[in-house]
Amino acid sequence: MAKHAEASPAATQERGVLARVAGAVLLGSALEWYDYFLYGTAAALVFNEVFFPSQSATMSLLLSLATFGVGFVARPIGAVVFGHIGDKFGRKPALVAALMLMGVSTTLMAFIPSHASIGLAAPAILVLLRLVQGAGAGAEYSGAAIFGVEYAPENRRGVYGAIGASGAYAGLVLSSAAVLLTTALTTDAQFLAWGWRLPFMASIVLIGLGMWMRLRLEETPAFEENVQDSRDDQADTPARSPLRTLLRTQWRNILLVMGMVAAPLALSYVYQVYALAFMAKAGHSPEVGTASLVVAGFAVMLTAPLAGLASDRWGRRPVLLAGAVFAAAYAFPFFWLAGSSNPLLAILAVGIAQGGSVGIMFGVQGVILAELFATETRYSGAAFSREVGAVVFGGMAPFISVGLSSAAGGASWPVGLYVIGLAAITFVAGYLAPETRHRPLDALDKVAKQLPANRADEFDGLEVGAR
Repeated sequence: MAKHAEASPAATQERGVLARVAGAVLLGSALEWYDYFLYGTAAALVFNEVFFPSQSATMSLLLSLATFGVGFVARPIGAVVFGHIGDKFGRKPALVAALMLMGVSTTLMAFIPSHASIGLAAPAILVLLRLVQGAGAGAEYSGAAIFGVEYAPENRRGVYGAIGASGAYAGLVLSSAAVLLTTALTTDAQFLAWGWRLPFMASIVLIGLGMWMRLRLEETPAFEENVQDSRDDQADTPARSPLRTLLRTQWRNILLVMGMVAAPLALSYVYQVYALAFMAKAGHSPEVGTASLVVAGFAVMLTAPLAGLASDRWGRRPVLLAGAVFAAAYAFPFFWLAGSSNPLLAILAVGIAQGGSVGIMFGVQGVILAELFATETRYSGAAFSREVGAVVFGGMAPFISVGLSSAAGGASWPVGLYVIGLAAITFVAGYLAPETRHRPLDALDKVAKQLPANRADEFDGLEVGAR
């Protein structure tokens, strides 16, 4: 039997580059989203008492969750700024700058005095830093997905696009584990007084590691090729105004992306933030809530790349639609399980919700974001579309959930209907979106540049909607 030929040096080098890209995207996303998810956990468990004391526990919780939503207001701003940088100067500098912005703002949160010490200045500083944190988050997920997809082999774009989603939920595992460890090592009074600050302080160390990984990367081949093409055409820049070009020629794709991210963005925060408050009201300890987030994070780390792999085989749209259907079907069972007196069932409920619905939709989201926009406007298009969707659907999801439940006397059924409505929006948007799996990235790039905004049916033979 003939021996397999040894891999050529070029092939070995390419595999090494792809492994380094995958590792940097995974680790960088994990460390950056550690910051963002850490805030959500603290908003549900601590900030209501530290920064928003009130005679009404519900009002304190609502105010605390409202600051969680404030971060989403800044995300489109970050998407515009860093998307512009990413399209004009490169994906790498945009991702490095976003990582630094989030790390510094999160670390500074650890040193904010309480409301008891400086009064209203305490929540004001918290909101300001949350805005800065949100601006950094506005560029992270889309940028990481684009970086992976633009480096990926043509038949593995779905898998590489899902690496950022796995990294994001690795950040959820890290942040939840940090809170869980801190609560285990401190009393309730100590955690409330100073213990919660320790995971925020740790951010500066983690961000330093992420910076080291990202600074070692080269720029993506797709961006470098676009720069060269611009020089050959004697253009000054890859795109003089990426956002303006985007809004003029690809507004339909912007609307489709906003709809496709509605359910995964909103439900991820319903099941991360509101679910903690819901389980606490059902009698579960904070440790049960944070343990459920650790399980949920591991679940998404598993299902997201599987969803990306499935999208490489069967298409982006079928996988997204399957995730939306599961999200709607699981809406009421989630609250039955999470509201039970059994802590294991409550933990399982969150794990299934995140892994079975959010993980599937997030796993295919990254490659969809990259494939629907041309290279010269890809970062701006993906980030802007996603983060406007985050403002509309995601940021206020925990606040809306608490409000709906309170209006119904504490019942969970209005939140279940809310979940079903979000899943329906994503299903319709995914149904109307073109299937892009079978096209090379450079072909999709040319089509997106030439596509008139009002002639989506001419997407170079791509199907629009289910035929």
